[in-house]
Amino acid sequence: MISRIKLNSFKANNGNLVPFYFHKLIKFEAKRLFILSGKKNHIRGNHAHKKCTQIFIPILGKTKLEIIYKNKNKKIVLNSSNPEYVKILPLHWCTVQFLSEKSSLLVLCDKKFSENDYIRNFKEYELYCKNFL
Repeated sequence: MISRIKLNSFKANNGNLVPFYFHKLIKFEAKRLFILSGKKNHIRGNHAHKKCTQIFIPILGKTKLEIIYKNKNKKIVLNSSNPEYVKILPLHWCTVQFLSEKSSLLVLCDKKFSENDYIRNFKEYELYCKNFL
């Protein structure tokens, strides 16, 4: 399941403010966070998590998420000028493509890092999902 949530934005002549309220991140307790950045047209991600749920928040520029789940493909463009975030549950294959120079995302995770949680090969992902979905 993929959740796309709009955020409030308060605009002023000297800049914008986008507040986050952690109690509104339903059923999500962040255990780690990181900033993912890349040059225009570069790809990151290309993996799925077995147990980790992630929230992607655009910080700068435009980024495209391509998400595969149960043989369905969904593309979402995140833009830092349009405040929203995307919540992606486990067993969703996710590829991140940076659409503008100096794009970056803040990523919140509900699990600590564990290499065993990653599925990095798409064929292995398909086999894993056949057994669990």
